[in-house]
Amino acid sequence: MKPISVMLVDDNPVFLRATTQFLEAHEDVVVVGTASRGDEALEQIEALKPQTILIDLAMPGLSGLATIPRLKHIMPETNIIALTVMNSEGFQQAALAAGADVFIPKATMRTHLLPTIRELAQGDRKRVSKTPSTTNVASTEPRRILIMEDDMHLRRLYSKALRTAGYKVHSAATIQEARALLADFRFDILLCDIQMGSDRGTDLLHEQIDDITTNGAQVIMVSGHSHYREACAEMGADFFLEKPVSVGTLVTLVNRLTATETATKIA
Repeated sequence: MKPISVMLVDDNPVFLRATTQFLEAHEDVVVVGTASRGDEALEQIEALKPQTILIDLAMPGLSGLATIPRLKHIMPETNIIALTVMNSEGFQQAALAAGADVFIPKATMRTHLLPTIRELAQGDRKRVSKTPSTTNVASTEPRRILIMEDDMHLRRLYSKALRTAGYKVHSAATIQEARALLADFRFDILLCDIQMGSDRGTDLLHEQIDDITTNGAQVIMVSGHSHYREACAEMGADFFLEKPVSVGTLVTLVNRLTATETATKIA
């Protein structure tokens, strides 16, 4: 039996690499191509002829929402799974209205993605839930945030502000503590200081980025030195904040990441 052919469309190269590795660890799935923009996907779809397309909704240029109906027009039998970190009813409805067969929040990919791809490949779309049954439950639970900061005052300041805003917050003063927490919990947001004592947060990011990205977490790197911005973007971080960071700015950014607004990524 031929493996299920899948195409990935996402502007995050780390996500593309991690998701390709995750899918191709299973013999019944093969990734036949990737695209980082909607227009690239439209150019490639007829040549690749994927059975299923995984597409991020928030991309620069032609967005996923604008790309989906065009993909369906070119290849109406191709299954389309909409992916996004913005887990909200509004995004679900918009994705399905655009023509997506299924909406899956990136935070639930590890448990829902493979079963959904396999069920869609069987040809009976009615059997597949438009959204995972746990999505509505997950969206009402407090989002979990990991703060990695060796400055005790800043760690407490960030933690208090985010807990007051309704988030479930864990904190780590060392890279070792952060590794232990990442092994025990799945986080929605990681706030990581670059310089943590004699260690660097970028080392942890480099070590864990594939798992972090596949789990749907977004990474905010923090430093008092702006020259780290480009390096953090290249390593797969989603955002960079330069110290001093006001708690108002931090809470606003986290709220945007966990709500329906589209935040601006690292320039």
